Amino acid sequence: MTDLAAQLLGTWRLESWSLVYVDGRPPEFPLGEDAVGYLIYTSDGHLSAALARARRTPLDVTDAASKARAFDEFFAYAGRFEVREDAVVHKVEFGTNPALAGVNSLRHVQLNGDQLTLTGPDFSPGSPRSHRILWRRA
Repeated sequence: MTDLAAQLLGTWRLESWSLVYVDGRPPEFPLGEDAVGYLIYTSDGHLSAALARARRTPLDVTDAASKARAFDEFFAYAGRFEVREDAVVHKVEFGTNPALAGVNSLRHVQLNGDQLTLTGPDFSPGSPRSHRILWRRA
């Protein structure tokens, strides 16, 4: 196990998730500026990420609009991870969006004490935006 991999192990609490655009427009916060979430890296190479809007609307399972809103207010995936130099690759096995299965998501890693910053391209190739996700060790 590399030194970086060892430093990633454990549970991280979300501080912010923003989408940063190459054209300079203001960043977007997909789940709001106060989104909540956890990212967990295990010593056997697994990961799990779950992010949500801070104040979610209660789900009415009998209403299609309520179900769609619940999907829009929550994002999760799990799989394996691999460290490469100053980056981590999330190898998605399944998630809220089935299209992410099989996606390898490269995230550049910056560690500063108990704060972890992951940055990298959007899941869609050629997208004009990138992700900036700030975590704090839980």
